[in-house]
Amino acid sequence: MTYDVVEADRYFTEQVLHNEEWFAVTLEIRQRALQNAANQLYRSFRRYHREQRPLPIEAIYEQALWLLRMDETIRKSEQGVKTVSVSGLSISMDKAKAISPDVFAIIGRKVGRYI
Repeated sequence: MTYDVVEADRYFTEQVLHNEEWFAVTLEIRQRALQNAANQLYRSFRRYHREQRPLPIEAIYEQALWLLRMDETIRKSEQGVKTVSVSGLSISMDKAKAISPDVFAIIGRKVGRYI
């Protein structure tokens, strides 16, 4: 499934105040960000399915923006790097959050089992 970049552009124009990272990249990168975001979210939230129970499109948009906001330091922390040192300056990092907090606000996360 491909996602409509024009609709995503409209969402970021009308709904997101700090949208600079989205509009700073090419159309092709935006399309890849949407696809990558959807892939990540469907792997993480197994109760959703692309055809039978799709994710809210806003969750995919927000995750795509989250991915575009990740700088090299964040990407390295996802790969397990804990400390980076340059010219005597050392930065310690916690593992970055892979899923946008806005995604959790949109779709929530159910914990446990309801009877």
